[in-house]
Amino acid sequence: MSKKIMLAVVVILILSLIATLGIFSGCKGQATEESLGSPVEVVDGEENIVKLAAHARKIIVLAQSALEIIDGLGAMELVVEVDNWSVAEGEPLAEGFEGAGDVYGLNIERIAELNPDILITITGGPEDDYQKVRELGIEIYRVIDVKGIEGVYDEIANISKIIGLEDKGKELVSELKKGVDKIYNQVKDLSDEQKPRVFYEVWNDPLMSAGADTFIDDLIEKSGGINIVAEDNLTGWPEYSVETLIEKNPDIIIAPMSLVADPSVIMEDERFSSIDAVTGGKVYVVPDNPISRPNQNLIKALQMFAKAIHPEIFGKFEVIE
Repeated sequence: MSKKIMLAVVVILILSLIATLGIFSGCKGQATEESLGSPVEVVDGEENIVKLAAHARKIIVLAQSALEIIDGLGAMELVVEVDNWSVAEGEPLAEGFEGAGDVYGLNIERIAELNPDILITITGGPEDDYQKVRELGIEIYRVIDVKGIEGVYDEIANISKIIGLEDKGKELVSELKKGVDKIYNQVKDLSDEQKPRVFYEVWNDPLMSAGADTFIDDLIEKSGGINIVAEDNLTGWPEYSVETLIEKNPDIIIAPMSLVADPSVIMEDERFSSIDAVTGGKVYVVPDNPISRPNQNLIKALQMFAKAIHPEIFGKFEVIE
Protein backbone atom coordinates (compact mmCIF):
# COMPACT_ATOMS: atom_id res chain seq x y z
CA MET A 1 0.00 0.00 0.00
CA SER A 2 1.42 3.42 -0.99
CA LYS A 3 2.06 6.15 1.56
CA LYS A 4 -0.69 8.30 0.01
CA ILE A 5 -3.29 5.56 0.41
CA MET A 6 -2.18 4.86 3.98
CA LEU A 7 -2.42 8.56 4.82
CA ALA A 8 -5.92 8.75 3.35
CA VAL A 9 -7.05 5.75 5.38
CA VAL A 10 -5.69 7.30 8.59
CA VAL A 11 -7.43 10.62 7.85
CA ILE A 12 -10.73 8.84 7.20
CA LEU A 13 -10.41 6.88 10.48
CA ILE A 14 -9.67 10.04 12.45
CA LEU A 15 -12.61 11.90 10.91
CA SER A 16 -14.90 8.94 11.64
CA LEU A 17 -13.73 8.86 15.25
CA ILE A 18 -14.31 12.60 15.67
CA ALA A 19 -17.79 12.29 14.18
CA THR A 20 -18.63 9.37 16.46
CA LEU A 21 -17.43 11.21 19.55
CA GLY A 22 -19.42 14.23 18.48
CA ILE A 23 -22.58 12.13 18.24
CA PHE A 24 -22.03 10.59 21.67
CA SER A 25 -21.22 13.97 23.13
CA GLY A 26 -24.41 15.38 21.69
CA CYS A 27 -26.44 12.46 23.07
CA LYS A 28 -24.86 12.89 26.48
CA GLY A 29 -25.72 16.57 26.53
CA GLN A 30 -29.30 15.81 25.53
CA ALA A 31 -29.67 13.15 28.24
CA THR A 32 -28.30 15.51 30.86
CA GLU A 33 -30.74 18.19 29.82
CA GLU A 34 -33.65 15.75 29.87
CA SER A 35 -32.64 14.37 33.27
CA LEU A 36 -33.19 17.81 34.72
CA GLY A 37 -36.86 17.36 33.94
CA SER A 38 -39.57 19.91 33.41
CA PRO A 39 -40.56 22.63 35.89
CA VAL A 40 -42.70 21.30 38.73
CA GLU A 41 -45.66 23.00 40.37
CA VAL A 42 -47.83 21.56 43.15
CA VAL A 43 -50.14 22.93 45.84
CA ASP A 44 -49.20 21.87 49.38
CA GLY A 45 -51.21 21.32 52.54
CA GLU A 46 -51.35 25.01 53.36
CA GLU A 47 -52.52 25.99 49.87
CA ASN A 48 -49.06 27.31 48.97
CA ILE A 49 -47.96 26.93 45.35
CA VAL A 50 -44.61 25.15 45.43
CA LYS A 51 -42.45 25.57 42.32
CA LEU A 52 -39.27 23.78 41.32
CA ALA A 53 -37.20 24.41 38.20
CA ALA A 54 -36.85 20.63 37.79
CA HIS A 55 -37.62 17.40 39.60
CA ALA A 56 -36.09 17.22 43.07
CA ARG A 57 -32.97 15.09 43.35
CA LYS A 58 -32.04 15.88 46.95
CA ILE A 59 -34.80 15.88 49.55
CA ILE A 60 -34.99 16.38 53.29
CA VAL A 61 -38.15 14.71 54.66
CA LEU A 62 -39.46 15.68 58.09
CA ALA A 63 -42.86 14.01 57.68
CA GLN A 64 -43.01 10.26 58.30
CA SER A 65 -46.05 9.78 56.06
CA ALA A 66 -44.22 11.38 53.13
CA LEU A 67 -41.08 9.34 53.80
CA GLU A 68 -43.11 6.14 53.49
CA ILE A 69 -44.61 7.38 50.22
CA ILE A 70 -41.12 8.02 48.83
CA ASP A 71 -40.12 4.52 49.94
CA GLY A 72 -43.21 3.14 48.22
CA LEU A 73 -42.13 4.91 45.04
CA GLY A 74 -38.71 3.25 45.30
CA ALA A 75 -36.90 6.57 45.59
CA MET A 76 -35.22 6.52 49.01
CA GLU A 77 -31.89 7.28 47.31
CA LEU A 78 -33.14 10.85 46.85
CA VAL A 79 -33.57 11.38 50.60
CA VAL A 80 -30.53 13.05 52.17
CA GLU A 81 -31.94 13.56 55.68
CA VAL A 82 -35.00 12.87 57.86
CA ASP A 83 -36.55 14.16 61.10
CA ASN A 84 -35.01 13.81 64.57
CA TRP A 85 -37.92 11.80 65.98
CA SER A 86 -37.60 9.06 63.36
CA VAL A 87 -33.88 8.77 64.09
CA ALA A 88 -34.40 8.70 67.87
CA GLU A 89 -37.14 6.08 67.61
CA GLY A 90 -35.08 3.83 65.36
CA GLU A 91 -37.53 3.94 62.49
CA PRO A 92 -36.32 1.53 59.77
CA LEU A 93 -36.39 4.19 57.04
CA ALA A 94 -34.34 6.55 59.22
CA GLU A 95 -31.41 4.16 59.57
CA GLY A 96 -28.12 5.87 58.76
CA PHE A 97 -29.46 9.42 59.10
CA GLU A 98 -28.60 12.03 61.76
CA GLY A 99 -31.80 14.11 61.80
CA ALA A 100 -32.37 17.65 60.54
CA GLY A 101 -34.98 18.82 63.03
CA ASP A 102 -38.62 18.35 63.88
CA VAL A 103 -41.80 20.23 64.75
CA TYR A 104 -39.97 22.02 67.60
CA GLY A 105 -37.10 23.35 65.52
CA LEU A 106 -34.85 22.78 62.52
CA ASN A 107 -31.12 22.20 62.29
CA ILE A 108 -30.47 25.06 59.88
CA GLU A 109 -26.74 24.35 59.68
CA ARG A 110 -27.36 20.74 58.69
CA ILE A 111 -29.95 21.77 56.12
CA ALA A 112 -27.62 24.40 54.63
CA GLU A 113 -24.80 21.86 54.47
CA LEU A 114 -26.93 19.35 52.57
CA ASN A 115 -28.47 22.04 50.33
CA PRO A 116 -31.52 20.00 49.24
CA ASP A 117 -33.85 20.92 46.39
CA ILE A 118 -36.82 20.77 48.72
CA LEU A 119 -37.79 20.26 52.36
CA ILE A 120 -40.92 18.16 52.88
CA THR A 121 -42.48 18.73 56.27
CA ILE A 122 -45.74 18.73 58.21
CA THR A 123 -48.24 21.56 58.41
CA GLY A 124 -47.57 23.92 61.28
CA GLY A 125 -44.15 23.82 62.87
CA PRO A 126 -41.39 26.40 63.47
CA GLU A 127 -42.25 29.28 61.11
CA ASP A 128 -39.08 31.26 61.92
CA ASP A 129 -36.94 28.30 60.94
CA TYR A 130 -38.94 27.74 57.77
CA GLN A 131 -38.24 31.35 56.79
CA LYS A 132 -34.51 30.73 57.25
CA VAL A 133 -34.78 27.70 54.97
CA ARG A 134 -36.48 29.81 52.31
CA GLU A 135 -33.71 32.40 52.60
CA LEU A 136 -31.29 29.61 51.69
CA GLY A 137 -33.21 29.25 48.42
CA ILE A 138 -34.73 25.91 49.43
CA GLU A 139 -38.39 25.21 48.62
CA ILE A 140 -40.72 23.89 51.31
CA TYR A 141 -43.62 21.50 50.73
CA ARG A 142 -46.00 20.86 53.61
CA VAL A 143 -47.91 17.60 53.47
CA ILE A 144 -51.66 17.64 52.93
CA ASP A 145 -53.88 17.67 56.01
CA VAL A 146 -55.60 14.49 54.92
CA LYS A 147 -59.27 14.40 55.90
CA GLY A 148 -60.13 11.25 53.98
CA ILE A 149 -58.75 8.53 51.77
CA GLU A 150 -59.06 10.71 48.65
CA GLY A 151 -56.51 13.06 50.20
CA VAL A 152 -53.98 10.23 50.31
CA TYR A 153 -54.31 9.79 46.57
CA ASP A 154 -53.58 13.50 46.13
CA GLU A 155 -50.55 13.34 48.42
CA ILE A 156 -49.02 10.42 46.52
CA ALA A 157 -49.63 12.28 43.24
CA ASN A 158 -47.96 15.45 44.55
CA ILE A 159 -44.87 13.72 45.91
CA SER A 160 -44.43 11.56 42.82
CA LYS A 161 -44.65 14.73 40.71
CA ILE A 162 -42.03 16.49 42.84
CA ILE A 163 -39.51 13.69 42.24
CA GLY A 164 -40.44 12.97 38.63
CA LEU A 165 -41.99 9.56 39.19
CA GLU A 166 -45.58 10.33 38.21
CA ASP A 167 -46.09 7.00 36.45
CA LYS A 168 -45.01 5.10 39.56
CA GLY A 169 -47.24 7.37 41.60
CA LYS A 170 -50.22 6.50 39.42
CA GLU A 171 -49.44 2.80 39.84
CA LEU A 172 -49.24 3.19 43.61
CA VAL A 173 -52.56 5.05 43.71
CA SER A 174 -54.17 2.50 41.40
CA GLU A 175 -53.13 -0.42 43.63
CA LEU A 176 -54.34 1.41 46.72
CA LYS A 177 -57.70 2.21 45.12
CA LYS A 178 -58.16 -1.43 44.18
CA GLY A 179 -57.58 -2.47 47.79
CA VAL A 180 -59.95 0.18 49.14
CA ASP A 181 -62.66 -0.64 46.60
CA LYS A 182 -62.37 -4.36 47.31
CA ILE A 183 -63.36 -3.69 50.93
CA TYR A 184 -65.82 -0.87 50.41
CA ASN A 185 -67.74 -2.67 47.66
CA GLN A 186 -68.61 -5.42 50.16
CA VAL A 187 -70.20 -3.05 52.68
CA LYS A 188 -71.43 0.00 50.76
CA ASP A 189 -74.94 -1.38 50.28
CA LEU A 190 -75.49 -2.29 53.93
CA SER A 191 -78.33 -0.52 55.69
CA ASP A 192 -77.64 1.60 58.77
CA GLU A 193 -79.15 -1.18 60.89
CA GLN A 194 -76.51 -3.56 59.53
CA LYS A 195 -73.64 -1.20 60.32
CA PRO A 196 -72.08 -1.48 63.80
CA ARG A 197 -71.66 1.77 65.70
CA VAL A 198 -68.01 2.55 66.36
CA PHE A 199 -66.06 4.71 68.80
CA TYR A 200 -62.39 5.45 68.08
CA GLU A 201 -60.54 6.43 71.24
CA VAL A 202 -57.83 8.99 70.51
CA TRP A 203 -57.10 9.80 74.16
CA ASN A 204 -58.43 8.57 77.49
CA ASP A 205 -58.18 11.51 79.93
CA PRO A 206 -59.82 13.66 78.83
CA LEU A 207 -61.66 11.27 76.56
CA MET A 208 -61.11 12.29 72.92
CA SER A 209 -62.14 10.85 69.58
CA ALA A 210 -62.20 11.45 65.81
CA GLY A 211 -65.13 13.31 64.32
CA ALA A 212 -66.28 13.95 60.78
CA ASP A 213 -63.75 15.26 58.24
CA THR A 214 -60.99 13.07 59.62
CA PHE A 215 -59.01 10.22 58.15
CA ILE A 216 -60.31 7.91 60.91
CA ASP A 217 -63.94 8.73 60.11
CA ASP A 218 -63.40 7.74 56.47
CA LEU A 219 -61.79 4.46 57.52
CA ILE A 220 -64.80 3.62 59.70
CA GLU A 221 -67.24 4.47 56.91
CA LYS A 222 -65.31 2.56 54.23
CA SER A 223 -65.23 -0.43 56.60
CA GLY A 224 -69.01 -0.49 56.93
CA GLY A 225 -69.36 1.16 60.32
CA ILE A 226 -70.97 4.29 61.77
CA ASN A 227 -68.75 6.72 63.62
CA ILE A 228 -70.85 7.76 66.65
CA VAL A 229 -68.87 11.00 67.02
CA ALA A 230 -69.47 12.09 63.42
CA GLU A 231 -73.08 11.07 63.96
CA ASP A 232 -73.21 13.85 66.57
CA ASN A 233 -71.99 16.32 63.92
CA LEU A 234 -68.66 16.78 65.69
CA THR A 235 -65.60 17.40 63.53
CA GLY A 236 -61.87 17.14 64.00
CA TRP A 237 -60.56 15.67 67.25
CA PRO A 238 -63.08 16.68 69.94
CA GLU A 239 -63.29 15.87 73.62
CA TYR A 240 -66.13 13.41 74.23
CA SER A 241 -67.74 12.93 77.60
CA VAL A 242 -67.96 9.52 79.21
CA GLU A 243 -71.65 10.18 79.84
CA THR A 244 -72.28 10.69 76.13
CA LEU A 245 -70.26 7.60 75.29
CA ILE A 246 -72.35 5.51 77.66
CA GLU A 247 -75.51 6.99 76.21
CA LYS A 248 -74.43 6.33 72.62
CA ASN A 249 -73.38 2.81 73.66
CA PRO A 250 -71.14 1.81 70.71
CA ASP A 251 -70.92 -1.78 69.49
CA ILE A 252 -67.19 -1.51 68.87
CA ILE A 253 -64.30 0.45 70.36
CA ILE A 254 -60.99 0.82 68.51
CA ALA A 255 -57.85 2.44 69.95
CA PRO A 256 -54.20 2.89 68.88
CA MET A 257 -51.35 1.01 70.53
CA SER A 258 -49.75 4.29 71.58
CA LEU A 259 -52.73 4.80 73.90
CA VAL A 260 -53.28 1.28 75.18
CA ALA A 261 -51.03 -1.72 74.79
CA ASP A 262 -53.86 -4.22 75.09
CA PRO A 263 -57.70 -4.26 74.85
CA SER A 264 -57.84 -5.24 78.52
CA VAL A 265 -56.92 -1.67 79.49
CA ILE A 266 -60.24 -0.47 78.09
CA MET A 267 -62.15 -3.61 79.04
CA GLU A 268 -61.16 -3.15 82.69
CA ASP A 269 -61.87 0.58 82.81
CA GLU A 270 -64.84 0.93 85.16
CA ARG A 271 -66.09 3.98 83.26
CA PHE A 272 -66.87 1.77 80.26
CA SER A 273 -68.15 -1.33 82.04
CA SER A 274 -71.75 -1.02 80.82
CA ILE A 275 -70.95 -0.31 77.15
CA ASP A 276 -71.91 -3.03 74.65
CA ALA A 277 -68.44 -3.01 73.04
CA VAL A 278 -66.93 -3.90 76.42
CA THR A 279 -69.55 -6.43 77.58
CA GLY A 280 -69.46 -8.04 74.14
CA GLY A 281 -65.65 -8.21 74.00
CA LYS A 282 -65.42 -6.07 70.89
CA VAL A 283 -62.53 -3.79 71.79
CA TYR A 284 -59.63 -3.71 69.35
CA VAL A 285 -56.15 -2.18 69.47
CA VAL A 286 -54.35 -1.33 66.24
CA PRO A 287 -50.76 -0.22 65.40
CA ASP A 288 -50.30 3.54 65.12
CA ASN A 289 -48.41 3.92 61.86
CA PRO A 290 -51.06 2.85 59.33
CA ILE A 291 -53.65 4.79 61.32
CA SER A 292 -51.72 8.00 61.88
CA ARG A 293 -49.67 8.21 58.68
CA PRO A 294 -51.94 8.66 55.69
CA ASN A 295 -50.18 7.02 52.76
CA GLN A 296 -50.37 3.78 50.77
CA ASN A 297 -50.07 1.79 54.01
CA LEU A 298 -53.57 2.89 54.97
CA ILE A 299 -54.77 -0.30 53.32
CA LYS A 300 -53.49 -2.11 56.43
CA ALA A 301 -55.59 0.17 58.63
CA LEU A 302 -58.65 -0.39 56.45
CA GLN A 303 -58.19 -4.17 56.56
CA MET A 304 -57.96 -4.11 60.36
CA PHE A 305 -61.00 -1.85 60.71
CA ALA A 306 -62.97 -4.05 58.32
CA LYS A 307 -62.15 -7.20 60.30
CA ALA A 308 -62.99 -5.49 63.60
CA ILE A 309 -66.29 -4.09 62.33
CA HIS A 310 -67.46 -6.94 60.06
CA PRO A 311 -65.66 -10.19 60.95
CA GLU A 312 -68.58 -12.10 59.39
CA ILE A 313 -67.53 -10.65 56.03
CA PHE A 314 -63.77 -10.14 56.30
CA GLY A 315 -62.71 -12.74 58.85
CA LYS A 316 -61.37 -12.64 62.39
CA PHE A 317 -59.57 -9.51 63.52
CA GLU A 318 -55.80 -9.61 63.39
CA VAL A 319 -53.10 -7.00 63.85
CA ILE A 320 -51.39 -6.04 60.59
CA GLU A 321 -48.06 -4.27 61.11
